[in-house]
Amino acid sequence: MAYGRIVTNEQANQLQGVFIDSDTFFTFVQDINGVYFLFLSEQDEIDVAQTEYAYLLDIPLSPYTPPPTPPIP
Repeated sequence: MAYGRIVTNEQANQLQGVFIDSDTFFTFVQDINGVYFLFLSEQDEIDVAQTEYAYLLDIPLSPYTPPPTPPIP
């Protein structure tokens, strides 16, 4: 099972595509219920910790259930 940080729709919309550094940007994915999740690698967490977005690291990890994969015709 995957784990990520749950963010509000507003946070996801405001931060989508915002660069953390010169080559890393935020991207969010929705779970089976349409809830937005943020996934960060260990290196991303280190990088984010030194930015104005460090507050995102305070969000606890929650289990992520992906939406079903659409059937291939």
